Amino acid sequence: MDKSGAVQEAVQPLLSDGSASIAELKARVKRLQAKKGEVARQFKRPELTNAERDELKTAMKGVSQTLSEAQAALKQLLNASEAPSHSEPPPLPGQFLPATANLGRSVEVRPLLPYETKLWQAFVQQHAHASAYHHPAFLMHIQQVFGHPGQILAAFDRGSLVGGLPLTIMRSRLFGAFAVSVPYFNYGGPLSEYQDVIEALLEAADSLVPQEQLSHVEVRTTLPGLPRPCVTKKVSMLLALPASQGELDSQLGAKVRAQTKKAEPQRPEIRFGGLELLDDFYHIFAINMRDLGTPVYAKGWFRALLADEQLNTTLAVAYLDGKPVSTGFLLGHRKLLEIPWASTLRQANGQDMNMWLYRQILGFAIDQGYHHFDFGRSTEGAGTYRFKKQWGARPVQHYWYYLSESGKAVADTNPDNPKYKLMIATWKRLPVWLTRIIGPGVIKNVP
Repeated sequence: MDKSGAVQEAVQPLLSDGSASIAELKARVKRLQAKKGEVARQFKRPELTNAERDELKTAMKGVSQTLSEAQAALKQLLNASEAPSHSEPPPLPGQFLPATANLGRSVEVRPLLPYETKLWQAFVQQHAHASAYHHPAFLMHIQQVFGHPGQILAAFDRGSLVGGLPLTIMRSRLFGAFAVSVPYFNYGGPLSEYQDVIEALLEAADSLVPQEQLSHVEVRTTLPGLPRPCVTKKVSMLLALPASQGELDSQLGAKVRAQTKKAEPQRPEIRFGGLELLDDFYHIFAINMRDLGTPVYAKGWFRALLADEQLNTTLAVAYLDGKPVSTGFLLGHRKLLEIPWASTLRQANGQDMNMWLYRQILGFAIDQGYHHFDFGRSTEGAGTYRFKKQWGARPVQHYWYYLSESGKAVADTNPDNPKYKLMIATWKRLPVWLTRIIGPGVIKNVP
């Protein structure tokens, strides 16, 4: 062994740029400990000359000093990673904020005419409280893919648009006839900066119940205090994102970080893209939905959303050994990135691929300049709620209002309803190929 080379390697500075990660520092400490042991063993050589002994002493001193520095740096980094963040979180996205004013006069509310769609689109684009789902593209795709007609109730003040409520009317033998704002998603309720205009929109929606022979109108929003019966079973889990991925790792804590890295020895790969990843996304999604006992959407539904250049959509697909195993459908709106759909194959759960995927997606969100990540809707206290909470996400309450002639909340058409347990159990036993054929015809009627 070249002793001078060993000395040089042993005392080589490791922390000169201050950019080493916890994993890198742990590996360096381990290597230095091994190097120190190797040098110590050489002192036992019987033929050791005085010059060689002096050289080994120099090497041991250098190794010990560098090891001490690396251990101190590792300890400091570990302490910093566990320390709470004191940075000011970004303000909530506007779509979660309530109206704070009243217009103070009556408005004209009527269905928006087809040629006025661009008027509504411009209103949505400039409105601070608008969600992605207020965009008229969603009503259009719902009608084209699922066959459910939609309309926008628009409020006008002296000829100017001051509010609106997108609605989709759904009719089926299984669930009857009703309207939803907006089906298949979490948001898209009444939009206005004026509380009294929002209430006027609800009054206009009331008239649709007898007019269209509906059992009810379901209005999905995060706005509290509207004068209608409401259900508050669900919350959105929202994570305020730090400025860098390093800060994210620090705020996640050691337990979550360990879970996100469990898959790394398997060398997973992540791809972000669009239509070119649709087949891989849908393969995972269809299998996972069958395993959950939930009918799967038609692939054409996702194709329509991905192909629409007005919508900021992205697919994230994770691979093991070149095969897709975990995926998420992402939708960006202003400074908020949402994941409406996510799936992981059961055989990949042992490697915590779901955790690895979400860590890659959060890194993507930070790199793309988003301020918040929306993990989606959960029932408070449920398994999905706990999964999202461990990332540091905070609940935002949902208020789902029901407009009906009885004035009461109506029967729950959500798959969580206990009356669907037998149907779910049966669905889990079906082959995936069959669920891909019959599933879209069922799920299109489940809002």
